[in-house]
Amino acid sequence: MSLANTYRPHTWEDVVEQGLTVKILRSVCSDPSLPCRNFLLTGSQGVGKTTLSKIAARSLNGGEDGEVIEVDAATNGTAEAIRELTQQAKTYPLTGNVKTIILDECHALSSAAWSALLSTIENQPARTCWFFCTTNPEKIPKTILSRVQQFQLSKISLSGIIERMKYILDKEKEKGENLTYTDDGIAFIAKLANGGLRDALTLLDKTLMYSKDISSESVTASLVMFDYDDFFKMLGAISKHDNTAIADTVDRVYNSGTNFVKWFDDFHSFVLNVAKYIVVRDIDRTMIPAHYTDKLAKYNMNHYTVCLRLANILLSLCQELRTTNYQQEVALTRLLTTPKKEVG
Repeated sequence: MSLANTYRPHTWEDVVEQGLTVKILRSVCSDPSLPCRNFLLTGSQGVGKTTLSKIAARSLNGGEDGEVIEVDAATNGTAEAIRELTQQAKTYPLTGNVKTIILDECHALSSAAWSALLSTIENQPARTCWFFCTTNPEKIPKTILSRVQQFQLSKISLSGIIERMKYILDKEKEKGENLTYTDDGIAFIAKLANGGLRDALTLLDKTLMYSKDISSESVTASLVMFDYDDFFKMLGAISKHDNTAIADTVDRVYNSGTNFVKWFDDFHSFVLNVAKYIVVRDIDRTMIPAHYTDKLAKYNMNHYTVCLRLANILLSLCQELRTTNYQQEVALTRLLTTPKKEVG
């Protein structure tokens, strides 16, 4: 079983961050009158929308497992399927006091499906609660939004993700798993997850399949599709106007079968992160692995100017690469430096 499923929170106390939402939902679920029965949880992927819905369902039933119906609207969101669901909503729960219906990815519902839901949501059957979860609340009809209590979940902080991963890895070690980890390795996974705890645990699973010794080097080798050394070489060649080295790198990347556009997108991100490091002098604020600190430390404000100029070139280049049949040639013409005119 994946780490995300094994260590999914089951109580309010287990939830990582989301303090305000937890406080309000906990209060609502403890009110016997249940004044509101329709809830909308929004936020980016992996921040706890479905998890909070399941914890709320258990809380509504006094800490016991009641009847919970979970539906993925992306695959089961037809009007016919929703009509069947609304019929279930009108019946008493088979177990527990309250029936909970969780509709994941609810933004994928069609207009007809939302119309089928409207009457049931408005009438609020006494023994049924709805939890709508979405990453795209702007796609939900206003007629629905006005009939639900909405909670906006924030991305999980870097420190929150790091502490949770350390907790999980320590628990795994207590079970007898032979693994080690470094702070740099865990921190890099947390940065790659971009605020999504579930995403972080998925990346952690993948890293552990590659190596039981988690470091920034092993994380880079298992998760990153490009070579940072290539990026440093390319940036150095461009800084020195070394056309031969630039051409060699472009040709090698193009002929390697690597997604050429993706490589330059990632190089663009790398250049921006180098510029950020030059200003703040803190690698933890960048998306570059910690074991490259010594290389980054050599950059100065002259390199910052180069990075800013290059970032603008790469922005245009990435857009152009998506529409041309001559990617290799376009990249070279944008990156090579025109030789100075010889004085004869």
